[in-house]
Amino acid sequence: MMIFSPLPILAMFIFLLTSSPSWAHHGWSAYTADIGIDVVISELHLGGSHDRLTAVDSEGQEWDLWLATPQRNRRLGFNEDTLSVGDSIDLIGRLHPSRPEIKVHCIYMSEEVKYTYYDFDGTTSLSKHSDRDQC
Repeated sequence: MMIFSPLPILAMFIFLLTSSPSWAHHGWSAYTADIGIDVVISELHLGGSHDRLTAVDSEGQEWDLWLATPQRNRRLGFNEDTLSVGDSIDLIGRLHPSRPEIKVHCIYMSEEVKYTYYDFDGTTSLSKHSDRDQC
């Protein structure tokens, strides 16, 4: 007589349940439109899986701004001293179609480039997802 064990199925279900959110947030395919916007930083969220900023535009809309991973950003010089709450910035990024969220290509402050999203292979996200090469 064969005894059925639900453990392999349960293990696979748990794996898929816990790994799906991490798969879902990676990549640029869900971000479908280019956007250029001026905002004021209201919060810095440096660390975790990605550095993030919360910012507000001139109409009062709050935006969630996604940057690259903390390790990559620190290696390239972006850290807690680069930008501050209250800074007025211009950015270029890719807009999420259903929520106020932008994956950021470039951040400018007083026309100076303060941040560029570099992929793991050293290329910029801007060069991969637009017709421009550099910020």
